Amino acid sequence: MIEYWLKELEEKHKIDILFASETGSRAWGGATSQSDHDIRFIFKHQDVKTYLSLGKAMETITDSAPYDAQGWDLFKALTLLQKSNPGLMEWAFSPLVYRDKNQFSGKLRNKVEESYSLFSLYQHYIHLMERNIREISDRDFTERSQKKLIQAIRAFLLSKSIILTQKVPVNALYSSFSTIVPDHGGLVSFYNTLLEEKQSEKIVSSQSVKEMIIILKNERSTLDKQSSNLPKGENIKAELDQWIWKLLSV
Repeated sequence: MIEYWLKELEEKHKIDILFASETGSRAWGGATSQSDHDIRFIFKHQDVKTYLSLGKAMETITDSAPYDAQGWDLFKALTLLQKSNPGLMEWAFSPLVYRDKNQFSGKLRNKVEESYSLFSLYQHYIHLMERNIREISDRDFTERSQKKLIQAIRAFLLSKSIILTQKVPVNALYSSFSTIVPDHGGLVSFYNTLLEEKQSEKIVSSQSVKEMIIILKNERSTLDKQSSNLPKGENIKAELDQWIWKLLSV
């Protein structure tokens, strides 16, 4: 079904989809029968002249039916790779891959691991945690709030794994964190409980939520102090240019 839809996209937009994967709850856990497919893909225009005309080549394709989908043109994707984009990293290491033309994902993953700024990744995830916590604090705890709390704790645990391993968190991205991050304060256990409750369409107690938010805020200050020395990444623009030229056969 998804492969057929990808082929339809290629015909409609005159593109070649090099890579497509699932992100969101279906990839990292907690999906219910009502959960959407969040499909992300990287494409190139079939006619290389598209990149050599006065009109700018289409960089992004979005679709909401039958799937929540977004695709990035090759140039946009690799430009964002050079900027250590966390979304692209999550696409690359998804366990649910729908298209991987000529093993595109292998090279993409290698480039992410060798060049990404751990400092930038840490800042992204710790601020994602902070933003989600702010949006649910001092409000009634609802199903929507629980989704935001899952995202907040996941972001925090990814931040912590970056500090602990000093590596791009490829093993943590789609894990339960139980073998990666020490369960201080019960955060890892609570995260997995949240996923279970979401799948069962239940909501955890508001008291336990308040306790976990306090733990998150207290631990965050410790992590921030350790983050300043994280590596800032490598400039691999020349390598990415060579890769683009090869993919476009120029």
